[in-house]
Formats: sequence, C-alpha cells, structure tokens
Amino acid sequence: MSSLGDAELDLCRQMRQELHRYPELSGAESGTAERLQRFLAAHIRPDEMLTGVGGQGVLALFESPRPGLTVVFRADMDAVAVHEINVLPYRSEHEGKAHMCGHDGHMATLLALGFRLARERTESGRVGLLFQPAEEDGTGAMAVLADERFQALAPDYVIGWHNLPGTALGTLLVRAGSFACASCGMAITLTGKTSHAAKPEDGISPQVGMCRLLEQLSALSTPVANDDAFALATVVYARLGEPAFGIAPGDATIMVTLRTAADDRMQVLRQKAEMLVRQEAEQAGLAWSISYSDDFSTTENHPAVVSLMLEAAEDAGLVAETVDRPMRWSEDF
Repeated sequence: MSSLGDAELDLCRQMRQELHRYPELSGAESGTAERLQRFLAAHIRPDEMLTGVGGQGVLALFESPRPGLTVVFRADMDAVAVHEINVLPYRSEHEGKAHMCGHDGHMATLLALGFRLARERTESGRVGLLFQPAEEDGTGAMAVLADERFQALAPDYVIGWHNLPGTALGTLLVRAGSFACASCGMAITLTGKTSHAAKPEDGISPQVGMCRLLEQLSALSTPVANDDAFALATVVYARLGEPAFGIAPGDATIMVTLRTAADDRMQVLRQKAEMLVRQEAEQAGLAWSISYSDDFSTTENHPAVVSLMLEAAEDAGLVAETVDRPMRWSEDF
C-alpha cells in the first residue's frame, strides 16, 4: 500500500487532538463514537459502517473484489478518570477525564489505515476497523463478542496494538502466548463496632486486622520474573473509620489489584488473598466481605499471528523485537 499524503496525515492529527480534547469514560463514549462516524463518513467512506457495536463501538468495513479472509484491526476508545495536567492547546475539556493511556492515538492510527484502505483495497477478503468501547474497565471486548453483528462477521484474525512510551519509533514489540497479564480489583470490607474514642474497649476495631492485611497482601507478590510464578498484589487504597477524633473506628476498606501472568495463577492468588482476609477477620471478631471488579484475563497472542506480524514488520522496514516476558499491564482484548 502507498503512504498517506500530508493532507490525510494532517486530518488524522487534527482528529487525534479533537478526541483528546473531549475524552469519555468506559461505556459512555457516545460523543467519541459520533465524532468517529462523522469523520469516517466525510473522509474515508467505508463500504459499510456499523454503530453501537458492543455498546458504543463503531465498525467500518471494506470489501474486496474477491472472497477471502476477514481481518479486523482494533483500537480502543475510552479515556481514564484522571485530571490532565498537561499544558496543551487541546488538553481535556472534560474535568476529571483524560486520554492519558493513548487511546486517542490508537483511534487516529486506525483512521490512517482507513485512508489507505479507501484508496487501495486488499486483493481479496474483507477488512474491518473496530473502535472498541469500554477497554479500561474490562467489559468492552466481551460486549463486542456478544454482539450478533460481530459474530456474523466471523473474523479470521483480530489484531490490536498499544503504544508504549519510551520505545523507539518504528519498533514493534511482540510475543507469542501470554503478552499482557491478567488482573482484577479486589475490594475488602471489614466491619466491627464503633465506640467513643474515650472507651475504645467498648467497640470492635478493625485497625489491627487492617494493618496486618496491608502487609500480608503485599507479601503475596513474587519477586521472581518467571512467567508461570509471577504474581503481584498492589494495595491501591485503604480507609479506616471516619475522620472524627471522638469515634473509634468500626469499619475499614482495603482495595488491592491482583496481577498474574496466567489465568490459572490468578485463581490461586485470589484464594490466597481471601484466606488471609478470612483469618484476620475471624481472629478479630469482624464481619467481612469481598467483591471483585475490573476483571481482565491474560492477553494470549496466537503464534501464527505473531509470525505474520514479524513478516509484515520486515516487509515494512520496521524493527521487530520479541519480549521475553508478559507486560505487567492488562488489556481488554
């Protein structure tokens, strides 16, 4: 395929900055979807465009003269719930929301591919450009898979990517098998009994149990780099009682992110963490509960597709590097 012209690249840059200016969180990407639809219809004009895919997703389809494989390229759409501190002319105008994970760049890259497909179709088969919603909370990929229109498409390959700051421009990092870790958010609640701060013995405080759990949960992490044994428990939030000098605490909350390189190891890590919570709660006479959210499976790359990526990188004059262990982050793909 031929390279993009300056005008097309400029349109993609402008669109990336517009998407950056108006970020939206998981499941609420309606404005983002509308902007993508308008851009695709005005500048790229795919053969077919599906909207509302898996929620707010958009899928642009390009047909070829002859039947063949169906290949889908995927970019994620959602932003994260953080305040942007960058001083940019196109900084986020949505307070508390920002494209700090680079999904605006992913979408712009996919639009650039759309320009090339519009000008020069593949010799056979069908190509789809999927803008996937709700990646950040781990619900979007399954919603897309459950969409009957995506099921009817029955793609032979789905290819996604993620930017990686610090990696040299023109470098592709690949890995067969587990590429990104499994992770989940574990929320723990400990409930005892409040009392006046002058008579703490009248209450049941979760203070000791909470402090012990903070240490014990972190100790579940394995320092080794071995793929199979890798496990990481990161305490991200803790709260004890209320900010009142006259009340001895009666409840506590701990939030911890669990992370493993393989799905079966995640189940083991969950069981170990749950056992610690149960032991500490029972010892202190506390009621306890656990809930999970932001549940991500490992991202498993098919070896045959990785081989195709290595060949494509060589043909394009890119540098392809094989990483020796899974990335620690998680990906809803």
